[in-house]
Amino acid sequence: MNAHLRTVLAAHFDPQHGSPYWLARERELGFRVLDRVHEIDDLALFGPFDLAALSRHPIEHFLPRCVLAQPGLLLAETGGTSGEPRPVAWSAADFEAAFIAPFLRRVAASTFDGGHWLWLGPGGPHVIGRAAQRIAQLTTGSDAFSVDFDPRWFRQLAPGSLARIRYLEHVLEQALRVLNLQDIRYLFATPVVLGVLATRLTAAQRAQVRFLYLGGMPLGADAMRAVGEAFPSAHCLAGYGNTLFGVTHEAAAGPASVAPPRYLPDSTRLVVWVVPLCDAPAPARLAARAGPGVRGQIVMHRLDPSGFLPCVMERDAALRVPLDNGQDGLEDPRPIDLPNFKVDNGIY
Repeated sequence: MNAHLRTVLAAHFDPQHGSPYWLARERELGFRVLDRVHEIDDLALFGPFDLAALSRHPIEHFLPRCVLAQPGLLLAETGGTSGEPRPVAWSAADFEAAFIAPFLRRVAASTFDGGHWLWLGPGGPHVIGRAAQRIAQLTTGSDAFSVDFDPRWFRQLAPGSLARIRYLEHVLEQALRVLNLQDIRYLFATPVVLGVLATRLTAAQRAQVRFLYLGGMPLGADAMRAVGEAFPSAHCLAGYGNTLFGVTHEAAAGPASVAPPRYLPDSTRLVVWVVPLCDAPAPARLAARAGPGVRGQIVMHRLDPSGFLPCVMERDAALRVPLDNGQDGLEDPRPIDLPNFKVDNGIY
């Protein structure tokens, strides 16, 4: 992991060919990054990353020249769950490593024995729609069926309003039209949408579903229990992540449990910490870890040639699960309860 970190830093902080944003940030920090940052724990020296910077600069400012020269750069934006959408770039290789390979490591090839996927989630600028189609191609040989789904517009509608109810109905109508006609055996959806959809399906339709891929928002014990009861024949895999960082998963797919899933990072490109929730300044908290089994704030670091994002203090807190590789696993993530801070998950 430390060797991978140094390779990524060498690309972004090369004086001639590095990322303009990070070269400017290095001057602000007052030290030469390649001389001071050698190990994962040294990432705390950067301090909390200002996500608003992604909206103040063109995407090229975050990319080293070697990445800009590559064909097939994937451009996306975050969903805006906790604020303004942020642009982000992925090289083809980094996209595969962040969204596709982690999924394939968690599932058995024998899980997919015919039939199709139905993707119930956003397309457009949202990278997860492209990941859903790529996963479908690799596991079934064809694209997923999908709905037309805009979570940003949903969040513009007042909670509990007739407009929100009608929009959710619009999503469900599209899903049911596909499910009533096509051989759908695999569903990729958020637990909110899946829970409502389950009430509209017959027992035979629910029994036909063999695999559920859940994401888009944290999953609690109640949500997992409801999924297991609604789809008794399906194995389930929960993913946690976002457009900026990629996805980390449970240890393996299996029947839905009554316990919240544990998300276990298993790569060198995504580093996860759980830091104390306290009144100490953020830079000080970055240098510490919450105790095992103690709830703390999630901090993510993306270490990719196409994106270096250190010390992003996430909107969620989780119980810390220390791992042998120096990473932190996450159990029962949920939004932090802070004044003047609102997360509107909506339906994604």
